[in-house]
Amino acid sequence: HGGGKEATIEPLKDHLSHYEQRMANLFGAGVQACYRGPRLFDAPETKAIVDRWVDFYKDHRAILDSDVIHIRRPDGQDFDGILHVNPAIEQKGLLMLYNPLEVVIQKTVKVPLYYTGLSDKAHISHEGKNEDTYELSRDYSIDLEIEIPARSQTWYVIK
Repeated sequence: HGGGKEATIEPLKDHLSHYEQRMANLFGAGVQACYRGPRLFDAPETKAIVDRWVDFYKDHRAILDSDVIHIRRPDGQDFDGILHVNPAIEQKGLLMLYNPLEVVIQKTVKVPLYYTGLSDKAHISHEGKNEDTYELSRDYSIDLEIEIPARSQTWYVIK
């Protein structure tokens, strides 16, 4: 933006959706960032966002610190997604999906699970709830029905 007020999201409390998306992008990618600035939050609402995403990272640290497979390259035209994988731990995968669009994205996504070490079945929960079992295809993938709210994100744990 060339600087100025267009290049900042201060005060944070006035830019909650942007701030939350940034936190989701960083923590969902497993980034342990060094945050610069005078503070991480400036109101109870921004503290709640920080708490939510720090808790998410702590709960899923082992898989978020594991290898990453890009499911779809970000191009601003559709969802983008990354799959964290590690066959040596309980959470074999964590799928992070992002929606940059102004509309909800609903579709079926082919998720490659070969590098999770799973061979027959995958137990998948959406944001920690409602675990379902999926049979893996011969190419070690599943077809996952997804819904990502507009300008937001969602995630799935794979065991």
